[in-house]
Amino acid sequence: MSPVVRNFLKMGGLAVALWFFFAVLTPRLVALSPAWQRYDAAQEEYGLDSGALYYSNVPATQEAEEAVRRAVREGMRQRRMMAKEH
Repeated sequence: MSPVVRNFLKMGGLAVALWFFFAVLTPRLVALSPAWQRYDAAQEEYGLDSGALYYSNVPATQEAEEAVRRAVREGMRQRRMMAKEH
């Protein structure tokens, strides 16, 4: 078998594997997980596209990022305070 054919078959195999993962396996896992079902329902309810949130200028994304940053900073501050006490 020539290297061109072998590489083409590898690429086709990878494409099939990716399709299987995203089109077959992932929806099955979502169907089995109550947490993912709630997450999916919230996206549907609010008309969100979770992939698009990272690549757009959605105010909710910025607010969420700022809230996470504040929470992490506060947690680290508390952790340092506790470490100083011990």
